[in-house]
Amino acid sequence: MSVENAKKIMMEHFANTARRFGLSELYGYIYGLLFFEDEPLSLGEIAERTGYSLSHVSTALKLLENVGLVKRIKKPGDKKAYYTAIKNIREWRKEAYYKKIEEDIRQTRENLLRALKEIENDESEEAKKIRQRIEFALRRNAIAEKIINIFLKHEDEEILQALLECLEKKLNSKNP
Repeated sequence: MSVENAKKIMMEHFANTARRFGLSELYGYIYGLLFFEDEPLSLGEIAERTGYSLSHVSTALKLLENVGLVKRIKKPGDKKAYYTAIKNIREWRKEAYYKKIEEDIRQTRENLLRALKEIENDESEEAKKIRQRIEFALRRNAIAEKIINIFLKHEDEEILQALLECLEKKLNSKNP
């Protein structure tokens, strides 16, 4: 098998991943192209190599940059923007994925507390039911926050493996 065939296999993998997330395969092709490059590429170079238009590639790069998979780089003395892939998936997972979950958890907590405040003096049956649901959601939210903090603070696979084993043991003891 040649290096080029190996690259093609992975490019198709990235394209299929993009499709699974409801995106054009272009996103996967761009990421795959940048993933295998040692040096950053310009917008024009990426468009030329993928066969897509500058506008399509530009739009895709903006999204890939926003989700943290691609980084824009400026070279001294050059007005062009260059792009490189984030190749350390662990770094991406931590910075882009877990941070977004952490932000969602924080926003959820804030909104649950705001909703709870809105009904704090209401003693109607409906308010009591809503209060119970919100308090349950707050407890779940606190657990989710603790779990995501473990992922953010402990990249070590050994820690994550220990967490997984603990969870599996607990689940197995409930379902013998």
